[in-house]
Amino acid sequence: MDPVDIPARQPLPGTRLIAHRVPEWGIEGPYIHMDAADIHARYAQTAGRAGDFPARTAEFGRDTDGAGLDSFLRGNLNFWRLSEARMTDDGVIRYRQTRNHSTTTFTPDKTSGILINRPDEQVTAPAYRVTGPTGVTQLWRASIVREAVAYCHREPVVGWRAGWAHLMPDASVRFDRGGDLCAPVIYTAEPADEPESWGPPCAECEYRKSEHGQWSHARADRTGGACWTYTLPQT
Repeated sequence: MDPVDIPARQPLPGTRLIAHRVPEWGIEGPYIHMDAADIHARYAQTAGRAGDFPARTAEFGRDTDGAGLDSFLRGNLNFWRLSEARMTDDGVIRYRQTRNHSTTTFTPDKTSGILINRPDEQVTAPAYRVTGPTGVTQLWRASIVREAVAYCHREPVVGWRAGWAHLMPDASVRFDRGGDLCAPVIYTAEPADEPESWGPPCAECEYRKSEHGQWSHARADRTGGACWTYTLPQT
């Protein structure tokens, strides 16, 4: 028997994962809501055999991405009321559709980063040195990195690439804006010390000078353009 397999009807190790709305009177016992779970960007999945019914997996193949696993767990934990999933302290997730089903084990790739689902808790450095696809490095406020993460999480047009944002093991943030048909446009934000002064905001877009040029989409209505890569005015 695979060492990670759990026999049918035996308790799964770890803390219970839930995806449904928490009632006003609370939930008995410890739990982790999917909205607060640290879901890694990549997992290896192993379908166990110790059950009366086959294990249900997130997708075909051995590997799965964290976003797909997140969607899989949310859907099944809400739809199949007898489903259960638990996460151990090492981040391993075990899921089974009922206590009589075989268990699927999802082992995280710790180098892949964690999906950012709580920006206020996960993007907390005083400032970030952000390097975009052009190779230019700029100093951004943490609030602007969180703004970029929120933009990456927006729902794209059907058929267009979805954005993503990952918290890496070294506390840096990697993100891709998505929302278009082009190749990935990936940024890396590394924690940095806050400068003594950020200087005055731009009169047109309200960003600081060090934040100009690569990520000013939020002020498009003020600048009158797409503003993803507009040229920094010469000073």
